[in-house]
Amino acid sequence: MDSPHNQERIVTMHQMLFEMARGNFHSRIPLSSHDDELETLVVLLNMVAEEMNEAIFHNGYVNTHTAKQFVTQTTFILDEAFVIQSFTPEVTCFLGYTEAELKERPLSSIITTASFERFEKVLSSGILLPSTVALDFTTKDLLLFSVSCSIGKLINRSEIVLSLVTPVRKDYFDPMATEKESEKQIKTRKADALLIQKLYDYILAHLDEPLPSLKELSREFGTNEHKLKDGFRHFFKSSIYQFYNEARLKRAKYMIEHTALPLKSISVLNGFNNYPNFSKSFKKYYTISPFEVERNEGSIVILPDDLQ
Repeated sequence: MDSPHNQERIVTMHQMLFEMARGNFHSRIPLSSHDDELETLVVLLNMVAEEMNEAIFHNGYVNTHTAKQFVTQTTFILDEAFVIQSFTPEVTCFLGYTEAELKERPLSSIITTASFERFEKVLSSGILLPSTVALDFTTKDLLLFSVSCSIGKLINRSEIVLSLVTPVRKDYFDPMATEKESEKQIKTRKADALLIQKLYDYILAHLDEPLPSLKELSREFGTNEHKLKDGFRHFFKSSIYQFYNEARLKRAKYMIEHTALPLKSISVLNGFNNYPNFSKSFKKYYTISPFEVERNEGSIVILPDDLQ
């Protein structure tokens, strides 16, 4: 599970689940040559997406989810070797690549092998163009998007025209939407940062007390549990309880080193309901017991502000 390949597969599965949560059931994860549990999950995930797509969306349905509520005609211009020479701007939104990344890129690198074989077959079969074929595109995030494409040629030219209808973001049509959304996100981040800062200060000010439950904390700060938990992890890269526990252990170690207080009193002052629990937690974190910490009993019993 820890190999780079498996980590990439797990990230791709997360992306796939995120797309499904947004209402996009067209994406598929390409199968690998590995025959393991992850590959089984990939197959099952693709099957669920396909079943959901067929069960919910009828032919011709356009997803009205706010992230993708418009469709547009998208076109590639390919040379005789099927290398991308030009394209309409919507392609970058559709596939996630930049213009520079797409220019001179082989078509085979953005569609599946089976799709490329179908594409070549249409062109080599002598079928009168334009002709329609279903192709599976691979986005930069390695998600699959199946779409019906029209293959044609320009008059008196050798270039191949590949046309398809794709969903695009609303803000592609309304540049102001991006700016407004950006302003909204900045305001949200500032509000979230202030909220988490208040929680941070609260925890440090109450290290001598048991940590309230997440439900009680969310009620205290007028928000929901999910926002409090995820926000704290985002800003401090730690869970609320882990931060609380480490903070009181650090405070306890400082008190052992710089005061003459009995160890049992120090454990109580740092929110532990009994000394054995304190000793066990302390040794797990510092690899030594409280008794083994060198004490400077001549120090003045004053704690720094962030340990009070």
